[in-house]
Amino acid sequence: MRHYETLFIISPEVSEDDIDRLVERYVGILEERGGFVAKVDKWGRRRLAYEVKKFRKGYYVLFDYGAEPAAVAEMERNFKIDEKVIRYLTVKQDDHFDLEAAQAARQAAEEEAARKAEEEAARKAEAEAAAAQEAAESADSARPTPEAAPAEETAAEPGEAAEQTQAQDQAPAEGQDQADKE
Repeated sequence: MRHYETLFIISPEVSEDDIDRLVERYVGILEERGGFVAKVDKWGRRRLAYEVKKFRKGYYVLFDYGAEPAAVAEMERNFKIDEKVIRYLTVKQDDHFDLEAAQAARQAAEEEAARKAEEEAARKAEAEAAAAQEAAESADSARPTPEAAPAEETAAEPGEAAEQTQAQDQAPAEGQDQADKE
């Protein structure tokens, strides 16, 4: 079994679901013929360096795998037939593919992805809980407190309030007169 890398570009008009199905199809072609796909790296939509089959953008996918030459030839034959694949390139990395190391690396990558997904879910749950608590606190602060209501009721007589307002209005005016004189 030899070690290969294949990079292929899918038409930008293909939906995300169809891209997933296409990737699964090509992984299946390799695995049916005794190959082992160590890594599938979806790079996403990118701008092409030059126009290919009248497309300026494409969805890039990289396979890192071990397979026999016949499996690679079958996958490339399917690339040629499929109109959704606009370009591909396969490079032989080595004459020997270390299957045990690839399986261990794949398992470690899957465990890392699962750990990251758990951390992200925990972070999201914390953020939602904090937002809910903040919303509850803001709702509580918007309601009038029972202590505030009696304070408003014990306001001074209407005449006293008018005198206090006039005194406050005159104080800044007197300050203005002094500033004008200087």
